[in-house]
Amino acid sequence: MKKIFLMMMAAMFFGTVGDAKVNVVDDNTKSPDGVEAVDLGLSVKWANMNVGAKKSSGFGTYFAWGETKPKEYYSWNTYAWSKGNSQYLTKYSTADRRTQLAPADDAARANWGGKWRMPTIDEYEELINPANCTWEWMTKDGVNGYKVTGKKTGNSIFLPITGFRFYADTQFRGIMGVYWTSTLYTANPNKAWCLEFNFSNIDVHYGDLSSNRFSGRCIRAVQ
Repeated sequence: MKKIFLMMMAAMFFGTVGDAKVNVVDDNTKSPDGVEAVDLGLSVKWANMNVGAKKSSGFGTYFAWGETKPKEYYSWNTYAWSKGNSQYLTKYSTADRRTQLAPADDAARANWGGKWRMPTIDEYEELINPANCTWEWMTKDGVNGYKVTGKKTGNSIFLPITGFRFYADTQFRGIMGVYWTSTLYTANPNKAWCLEFNFSNIDVHYGDLSSNRFSGRCIRAVQ
């Protein structure tokens, strides 16, 4: 009886230690000071600034889809998951049938840690749904963008007009906001779904050059 009691105590002890280790990993966030998870009354909470930004109006860092570090030149030749052109993808393709970024290839997770990750197409669709949030065009710190306010909570975030990186240039900054989702466009794996907006239009789609996976774009994280 004593032996059984000791075994139960040991199991409880090691189970607690195991849980504690898991919790430590979950809470080990690398996100910088000032980063907050904002409750807009949706299925996920949205970060109050872009990955790599120092404030809510900052553009942040530009990443190719599935890469976790910025670079000077964005092309198929420099893209991590191709062999130099769009016809030879080495990951997230019709061959491996991966349609969502793995945590190791998620720039939000890699740079901020913890529970932060890139949003899916469904989560962006939820964000732009007028039944859930209002989008108000405004200027903050001299930067144009949208104030997005959750109808259930009244809390808001600011999404700046970022443009995107294409080859060695930053294009359409101040004209178009361009943000990656973590979701591949399966009909054409050269592209991934993205949020794009300007002063008159807000959409989640895959259609133009900025959606090519090698192009650099900003990321707004969720958890």
